[in-house]
Amino acid sequence: MKSAVIGIDAGTTSIKGLLVSDQGQILRQASAPLQLSTPQPGWAEQDPGAWWDGLRQTLRELSADPPMPIAALSISGQMHSLVMLNSKDRSIGSSILWCDQRTGLECLDLTRDYGGEDAVLASFGNPILTGFTSPKLLWMKRHEGERFARMARLALPKDFLALRLTGRLAIEPSDASGTLLYRVRDGIWDDRILGLLELNKSVLPDLVPSGSVIGPLICPDIPSLRGIPVVAGGADNAAAAYGCGVEKTGDAMVSLGTSGTVVAITPKPVVDLSGAVHLFRHVTAEGFYHMAVILSATNSLDWFRRRFTPGLSLSQIETLAESSPPGSHGLLFLPYLNGERTPHRDPDARGVIFGLSSFHSQGDMMRSIHEGVVFALREGAERIASLGTPLDRLRVVGGGSRSLLWRRMLADNLNREIWTLRVDEGAAYGSARLAAEAIGLSTEGWVKLVNRTEPDGRTADLYKDWYHLYQDLYRSLRDRFKDLSQVLTRKG
Repeated sequence: MKSAVIGIDAGTTSIKGLLVSDQGQILRQASAPLQLSTPQPGWAEQDPGAWWDGLRQTLRELSADPPMPIAALSISGQMHSLVMLNSKDRSIGSSILWCDQRTGLECLDLTRDYGGEDAVLASFGNPILTGFTSPKLLWMKRHEGERFARMARLALPKDFLALRLTGRLAIEPSDASGTLLYRVRDGIWDDRILGLLELNKSVLPDLVPSGSVIGPLICPDIPSLRGIPVVAGGADNAAAAYGCGVEKTGDAMVSLGTSGTVVAITPKPVVDLSGAVHLFRHVTAEGFYHMAVILSATNSLDWFRRRFTPGLSLSQIETLAESSPPGSHGLLFLPYLNGERTPHRDPDARGVIFGLSSFHSQGDMMRSIHEGVVFALREGAERIASLGTPLDRLRVVGGGSRSLLWRRMLADNLNREIWTLRVDEGAAYGSARLAAEAIGLSTEGWVKLVNRTEPDGRTADLYKDWYHLYQDLYRSLRDRFKDLSQVLTRKG
């Protein structure tokens, strides 16, 4: 008998859901928008109750008069965000999100008290950064002591939602990897950092394999789905990678969304000692991946279009950009509009338009923005490759993947053919794969590559000099970015 599964992605801007057939076809989509609260500059919070309301709405829409029986569901979600639970497993106030920047001092203090960054990297595979969960806990302990004292358990967003559905609090390795409470290579919780935070292991969720059944859905709010298995999904990046077939050594994904990522399966869990590239567990058994992150990918083009060329459509912008040659007649763009993660780990970095003269055209400007984003992704890919992780079978996803120009630039700069996919629905589709496999369904034919873009050797050679100039430009400006930040701080 044919059946369907539900894949959910609990993101920052929405709860997104897919109803997917056992053949991998999307039968129905639904979503519920989410609001971001910014009570102070650099802060980002959400109400976990809003996630729950959005999930219930999405599940009701997906399960209303389904075209075939629904056999399982799985939830992926945003990484790092902290949910504090009381003794009755209800959330204590708002969740501090992955993009919140308030914990800079706590990151420094935890790193120092742990024994320095080398010790941190050796244990966790990643440096302690503001996005991660453990510095949020220290901030709460220092600044919201009453709330912190009431915390009986902690959760990440997807696990909070699975708890509400099943009554069981569990986390799987891909999401645990982003807490900085979990030793990524060893696959265990870290007693030392728990001691620094004065926390008992009893606050932690049950650790279960990715793609395993957490329990049956017992929540009375969604009667049509009662009793179906709820499956442990994955961190959003891991689930998105799995949704486009990134699961074996050599598989890699470039995501061209608001931010940009390069994800590649690594045969060995090698730690980047510079802390520029993340090492996380994948949703596959014993799998690991390296991930490089840039903070402004398609956001760079969206920002420029909104502020300076609001009348131009994306197709008009692409036509203009194609009128300019590789290198944009000597115009270079650093896409560090909101600081940068990989490889610089520099929150003070800022966007730069370099080489501008009265000769340059609109097309040169548009092309240079495209190229700057690709150069930033190239730096991340090269950093991953330097760790011994191959990027042989490359696919591109996200809104920017619909641009042929961006795909050509990626192929030329990474010197690899790249593919788009029949289904590009991110983490929700990866969650649906995990749900299907948990109940014994094969997903072998779900992932289909559809459009190939091959590198042009001549254009790749032309880009070499421009790329090296791009790299030199950041190095020459790095100290000036810090000076600018200090002046802005003094000026208030």
